[in-house]
Amino acid sequence: MKRVIAALASILLTFGLTAPAPALADNHTEQSSASLIAAGERWKQLYEAGDWDALRGLYTDDAVLMSQGQTKLEGADTILAFLQRLSQQGADVTFQFAQEEAVIESGLGFVTAKYRMDVTFPGSEPVAVAGRSLLIYKWLDGDWKLWRDIDNFASDVTPEDFETPGSQ
Repeated sequence: MKRVIAALASILLTFGLTAPAPALADNHTEQSSASLIAAGERWKQLYEAGDWDALRGLYTDDAVLMSQGQTKLEGADTILAFLQRLSQQGADVTFQFAQEEAVIESGLGFVTAKYRMDVTFPGSEPVAVAGRSLLIYKWLDGDWKLWRDIDNFASDVTPEDFETPGSQ
């Protein structure tokens, strides 16, 4: 079971992205904390919709994913192939993010966030994993592109942190 949870958690690529972001209609083509947060929300929406081509456009070509318990993945296409695995196996995957910090410095955006990922395979009970991410974006061609993603399990972040009273 630990292997399954570690593998599931490792697709948390960008999760660490954000809490509910400003509406996507907001101008995300400016270098601001709000646009950095909106980049995370776009990632979440595209991943959950399975729009892999559009999701690929949110990465730099030399992006790197470093997830707990997984081999370092280099290159946007390698990362996208990894992210598609659960969907290709029939799983429904959803994310929740709680942004902790969004900082911009010299064309780089840094986001730390708590995340919860829920994975449900047909005929199985959902599995929830939670942790913390550090995402580093580059400002390229007038938009934020995901460049580095590091996620891990954190003893101070649990799936229950994302539950609202009466939700279960």
